[in-house]
Amino acid sequence: MGFHDRIFDLLDERALTRSELRDFCFLLFGEENFDGVPDPSAEWAVFLRCISDLVTREDFQWNPIKKKLAPWIDLKKLNRMYGGGSSCTIM
Repeated sequence: MGFHDRIFDLLDERALTRSELRDFCFLLFGEENFDGVPDPSAEWAVFLRCISDLVTREDFQWNPIKKKLAPWIDLKKLNRMYGGGSSCTIM
């Protein structure tokens, strides 16, 4: 029962690659919303802008670490970590 994808196992094991990040976002936001989202390895700025648009369409979710409502993805952290190109923070 439930849904299983290897990407969810990787979240707490190591930083996602850019390709895995795209796969994760595809699962998070749904295939129907992901048409036209580019590969983050090739077009990071456009990918980030597309993810930003998707994040703003979603309701905030409870963040148990910060103990407050927050967006699905912290775009500033994501860009800080991926803009230079090494890893990913999701929350």
